[in-house]
Amino acid sequence: MEYERRLEAAAKIILAEDSKASYAPPDCREFGVTATLKPHQVEGVSWLIRKYLLGVNVVLGRSSISF
Repeated sequence: MEYERRLEAAAKIILAEDSKASYAPPDCREFGVTATLKPHQVEGVSWLIRKYLLGVNVVLGRSSISF
């Protein structure tokens, strides 16, 4: 039960951080990203950096479904 309460608390923190309207994307260069990114890539890297700064472990996956 303790694990579930900690997980719920962490989820609340993450959701609160993600819902901030005044959030500015972090400077990707601080994290070693020097490439010119497309808008959807900037969004994805920003998401990863936000989670990293919050101390949240995340994994990105890619679907192998092709159309």
